[in-house]
Amino acid sequence: MTLDLLSVLFIVVAIGIVLLFFVLPRWGPHYTSRLTCPHCKRVFNFHWIPGATISSILYRGMRTLKCPYCKIKSNYDVMATRVRQPRKLQKPKSKA
Repeated sequence: MTLDLLSVLFIVVAIGIVLLFFVLPRWGPHYTSRLTCPHCKRVFNFHWIPGATISSILYRGMRTLKCPYCKIKSNYDVMATRVRQPRKLQKPKSKA
């Protein structure tokens, strides 16, 4: 059984799609930015992958996003608002 060039190319593309859609979003190089909407002043998180699209390469750290609360598009600087780890919830103090 011999593999021709088209079969090898199909296998490589299939492995690439599995890596792109299943492995990278979960364990890949992604960041979280904490953004504040300029219109409604509510805070929300935005998860992003640096250099994932051509527009992200062109506009560097700026993204035009729609606020999940007021649905108005605005420009956000996701590089400057990047957080390293999500904020941990504090346990309520028990009165003893």
